[in-house]
Amino acid sequence: MPRIRAPKDVWLADGELAEPAPRVLLADHDPVSRHVLGRVLDRSGRLAGVVCVDTRSPWQEWPLAQVDVAVLAVGPQEDLTRTVRELAARGIRILMIGVDWTRQRLDGAFAAGAAGCLVKDARIEGLAAAVHTVAHDHTVLSPELLGLYARAPRPSAGRAAAARAGGGPSPEHLLGALTDREREVLALLSDGLSTAETAGALRVSPATVKSHVSHALTKLGLRNRLEAVLLIQRVLHGHHPAARPQHRAHGAPRPLVARGAGA
Repeated sequence: MPRIRAPKDVWLADGELAEPAPRVLLADHDPVSRHVLGRVLDRSGRLAGVVCVDTRSPWQEWPLAQVDVAVLAVGPQEDLTRTVRELAARGIRILMIGVDWTRQRLDGAFAAGAAGCLVKDARIEGLAAAVHTVAHDHTVLSPELLGLYARAPRPSAGRAAAARAGGGPSPEHLLGALTDREREVLALLSDGLSTAETAGALRVSPATVKSHVSHALTKLGLRNRLEAVLLIQRVLHGHHPAARPQHRAHGAPRPLVARGAGA
């Protein structure tokens, strides 16, 4: 049974919000897009507040006080890596929406500290759900983008990538190099627990969980937690992302969620 789920499975409970509504900052250089996206978020009834800014203005001038999530709309030629790093360093969760995503751009976004990446198109009804999801220690990825992690990766992608491409040790063999606790941590994250929930289950601190994940990523030759979650799902649950049907509800996007895959 797949352990990657749609946002509604994470944050909805009998039609009510299961967790506090986050405060959101939306940054988009396109005034029309900024207006439309801001209106969708503001009218969702799921967020505590929405403020909109132009991404071309210095991030130091953005009203970041009490912001929980920053939604950054990124164009094909825009590089917001530095902005993502600065916001993430301040404890702000970051959801990026854009077009022309590539594996390299996704890797760069997650490495900088993004908690999710979505395809920017006309179907934006699910944006508020994705915002609420990343606000609570989860990672969101559009189904269209998940396929980029299932394709043959670049040679520099590490031992786990070589294993997926058939040119190295099997994923099972790679996982055998991990300690029992590292495998246990990845298994819990893969099974749907957040970092905090994993720490509680193992009776350790969240920092200890993050340390185990960091060591596991190094041993596996992976770049981020999302890749680790996908790898262990493949081994433990026989889940292959590329074969997953991409169903849509009423034409809305259905971002996939890897709980606990965030920073």
